[in-house]
This record gives sequence, structure tokens and C-alpha cells, in this order.
Amino acid sequence: MVTAAQARGLTVRALLDELSRKAADDAMMAQAGAEMDRLRDSDPDEWRGYLGEGLSWEKGTVERLDA
Repeated sequence: MVTAAQARGLTVRALLDELSRKAADDAMMAQAGAEMDRLRDSDPDEWRGYLGEGLSWEKGTVERLDA
């Protein structure tokens, strides 16, 4: 039987490190999403300002951030 680590060409330690980092990243993104929802729902003016600032940054880049 091939382990998940072997199938990916990793050691078990490397696979656990990768999964741990992914779990931490996922938790951080979920928290950020919840904070953005809270801001949007609690302070529409500030939310519009946040979106406007993002558009300003995007215009200063060569390509769209969501491209």
C-alpha cells in the first residue's frame, strides 16, 4: 500500500508540515472573510471605502488582482 506521503513524493514529516501550513492558511482566510463580512454588515460606508482603496491599488498594477 502506498501512503499519501509516498504518492506525493514526500516524507511523512514533509506532508504533515504541508498539511499543517494549509490548515493554518485556511483558518486565517476564514477569519479574514468573517471580518470582511462583519465590516460590510456593520459599516457600509467603511466597506465602500475599503473597496475603493482596493480599486485604487488595482489601477496601479499592470493587471487586475483577480485576473
